[in-house]
Amino acid sequence: MQKLMKDDKVGMPPVFDAAEALSIVDGDRDLFQELVALFRDSYAAELLAIREAIDRRDSEALRRASHHLKGTLGTLAADQARHTAVRLEDLGNSDDFDPAPAVCVEMEQQLRALDQALSGWR
Repeated sequence: MQKLMKDDKVGMPPVFDAAEALSIVDGDRDLFQELVALFRDSYAAELLAIREAIDRRDSEALRRASHHLKGTLGTLAADQARHTAVRLEDLGNSDDFDPAPAVCVEMEQQLRALDQALSGWR
């Protein structure tokens, strides 16, 4: 298994690591496919919850939504996006909203790239 790349540019970090993701579910491809389907069905709503928390400057809601997404991304071995979710969670924990909109845009781009990468995974 190889790491799936965001694009063909050399040096771009992987969107997710398929071998690691399968390892997390003990090689159960059917279970992994179910997790992929759950992610693909829910990530837009999770991103909306993050955006709304930022708009309301609701640190608890930002922390909660980011924490949930962080767990999902960890299960999918999407390390770059997971790291961004951690950053959002930390911003919620520290009640620091100034960088949050830009980090949210970064998260949105990473989630779209992950969705695209997962759509072709078998």
